[in-house]
Amino acid sequence: MMESMEYPDADTIRILLTTDNHVGYNENDPITGDDSWKTFHEIMMIAKNNNVDMILQSGDLFHVNKPSKKSMYQVMKSLRLACMGDKPCELELLSDPSQVFHYNEFTNVNYEDPNFNISIPLFGISGNHDDATGDSLLCPMDLLHVSGLINHYGKVLEADKIQVMPLLFQKGNTKLALYGLQSVRDERLFRTFKEGGVTFEVPTMREGEWFNMMCVHQNHTGHTNTAFLPEQFLPDFLDLVIWGHEHECIPNLVRNPTKNFDVLQPGSSVATSLCDAEAQPKYVFILEIRFDSPPKLIPIPLTTVRTFIMKTISLKDVEILKPHDSDAISNYLVGQVNEMINEANEKTKEKLGNDYDETDPDIISQLPAPLIRLRVDYSAPENGQSLLDFQVENPRRFSNRFVGRVANTNNVVQFFKKKRATAGTKAKQEPFSGYNKKDLENLMNEGGGELEIQTLVNDMLNKMSLSLLPELGMNEAVKKFVDKDEKTALKEFIDHEIDNEVNILVSNKDFLRSENPEEMKGLIKQVKRANSVRASSPHDLPEVSDVIKNTPRNSMSKNDVVMSDVDDGDDNLIQAKKTPLRSSRKVTKRIPSKKPISDSIVISDEDDAANESVPEAENLDDEDIIALSSTEEDYTSPRVSKKAPPSRKKKTAGSRSKTTKTPKTDILGSLLARKRK
Repeated sequence: MMESMEYPDADTIRILLTTDNHVGYNENDPITGDDSWKTFHEIMMIAKNNNVDMILQSGDLFHVNKPSKKSMYQVMKSLRLACMGDKPCELELLSDPSQVFHYNEFTNVNYEDPNFNISIPLFGISGNHDDATGDSLLCPMDLLHVSGLINHYGKVLEADKIQVMPLLFQKGNTKLALYGLQSVRDERLFRTFKEGGVTFEVPTMREGEWFNMMCVHQNHTGHTNTAFLPEQFLPDFLDLVIWGHEHECIPNLVRNPTKNFDVLQPGSSVATSLCDAEAQPKYVFILEIRFDSPPKLIPIPLTTVRTFIMKTISLKDVEILKPHDSDAISNYLVGQVNEMINEANEKTKEKLGNDYDETDPDIISQLPAPLIRLRVDYSAPENGQSLLDFQVENPRRFSNRFVGRVANTNNVVQFFKKKRATAGTKAKQEPFSGYNKKDLENLMNEGGGELEIQTLVNDMLNKMSLSLLPELGMNEAVKKFVDKDEKTALKEFIDHEIDNEVNILVSNKDFLRSENPEEMKGLIKQVKRANSVRASSPHDLPEVSDVIKNTPRNSMSKNDVVMSDVDDGDDNLIQAKKTPLRSSRKVTKRIPSKKPISDSIVISDEDDAANESVPEAENLDDEDIIALSSTEEDYTSPRVSKKAPPSRKKKTAGSRSKTTKTPKTDILGSLLARKRK
């Protein structure tokens, strides 16, 4: 345990750096439910005991955007204990804070508010877990901001037009320009940077004297071609970037050679998945900035983090095991887990240090149970003597052997096997075949070895052709419903799309004159294709009604509507506005990047092409009819006329409930009803 640090000198700005605290993660678990807020409390006490000037939080303070009362209480308690006090904050604010906090009624930093005694201000951005939702676009950070406990900055109100304003601080002769950018959907942010829609305000006075630091919360590596933020997109006047969202802790500064700034990835303070990245030691960092010397980074290990040991083995590498001997296999795996538990307990004792007394039986019994994950490859031996896979036990039953000794009693072991290619036979098409194997592996690692719901929805939508709704928008609606618990997300999306497309078709003269249902279906397909492309890039397309009007019926192919290419000539251009200190005058200056975008960064429109190439829907036939049980709740569009009820399917002998044949969408009924009017 490191000793507390004395007060920094008059020219040194001392900052505590943390990110991805995920307070509230798994809070209903009787063993690990309190881990997240206990570690957050430890971090706040580290800040107070080491006399920092400010705390910088780079997103995902909470695990969900609607935290429980317990989570909110624990965070507010820790903030009040650590950040409030009589010690004056020595940071002088030089810029106008209302330009940064313009979205809030309280436009000043909390330590300059006469109603509060703030000794250590916390500045934070929102992440993808605690992002803004609802009519007012509020997130938990906004609640803490309005209560005066933190300063929530870096908020984005328009994803296609982002202006990054700094907060300018000075302590003695040291000057700090603090930038922040909240979490934005990676594909959208990639496109906004590519189109030059991100501008940075930089101070004009005393150029070269500022230490420019920025907090971001995005994917750091390319999970797909555009689902990340390349470091090359950030301006080269920055000195340090604090990268949130990635949970693996990298306890040192990493230099970007093309942009000449350093990147720090602090990682999460609690393990939210059982993967290799989370098994690394976890730290918080103290950064000391002084005008006449390079920045100094001090990593501080966290002692309240539950010990996590992960190991991967292959049963075919163990010569004494036979594929059919299930008892011997189970005994071997039990021995492996026991060794991992003993190793984890030793590490826990080292972290506790003087707080651990081996002679005290109560301390031994209260030793925190570790997280254990043993990944086992049970595929058959490759020597060809046996095609039988190793016979393994049910993973949950096996894991329950260690109740009371481990924290994750239901998923200690994870069984997997590698597929062997069969010579002379055509490989069957695997699920998720449209995805890159590396992308799937990344997604599975993030989810603790399990595929996320978004991947499953993507795969389902890629394999089917929706008759009307755009697949991209449907995927986003499902993600909001599952991840953010927005109960009305799907209904609002379907209502909006159907209402919009009905209005477009009714306003079309060809449709009003047509009495042929086949022509009507053709127009519906055209609207669907146009809307699919419009959902991916609403700014680059003509109006849908113009597309239908200028296209002969039943002649539009899937390649007729394409997205206009973005001018790559502006890819290397970053717009920067220079703002004088305490002045409303703005001078706009376009600063070309000193270094071209690295060749290692792939800027591809493959994702957009995938969205544009929507397969042409088939005519509405028997395959487009789904059977709904009468006990299920039927969804009815608000514009559906009661004059066109769906046809009833005859009840067959032996059936227990009535079924109704219902079109996938009730758009035709809605259109006919409006024509009759």
